[in-house]
Amino acid sequence: MTTTTKGTTVLATADVLAQESAGGSNIMFLIMIVGFIALMYFVMIRPQRKRQREQQDMQSNVQPGARVMTIGGLYGTVVDSDDETITIEASDDTFLVFARQAVAKVVSPAETEAETTEETVSEEEATLSDEDLEKLANGDDKTDGDKHTGKSDRKEY
Repeated sequence: MTTTTKGTTVLATADVLAQESAGGSNIMFLIMIVGFIALMYFVMIRPQRKRQREQQDMQSNVQPGARVMTIGGLYGTVVDSDDETITIEASDDTFLVFARQAVAKVVSPAETEAETTEETVSEEEATLSDEDLEKLANGDDKTDGDKHTGKSDRKEY
């Protein structure tokens, strides 16, 4: 440290400049942190709270007769409800009691029709003929061209 007046003045000016520049970067850093927190709130927290509110409204408004799906994937019709539980009829004379929070969604009729339209096979198509039974008993099931011929092109491990 020099004791000259000029040197002291020069050092003091450099210290003041260093403090001002450090203060400016601290303010910018704080502004960036506050901006990042605000962005996180609007991108993540706010939409999640909105979804939770909609889910709670749906669960509290489920009425008897509504077709619902539980969080476990069980489909059924609500037959009774109270403040904390709902009773679902899963099939004929099968009643299950769930907490209201177990309702994942109320299923619209279009969704249930798509699930219940399965290809049904008549009893005649499902039964094997006598010829088919004889072929199975004799082990002669290689009559179709698309059946496996017994030659393995897979490696055994």
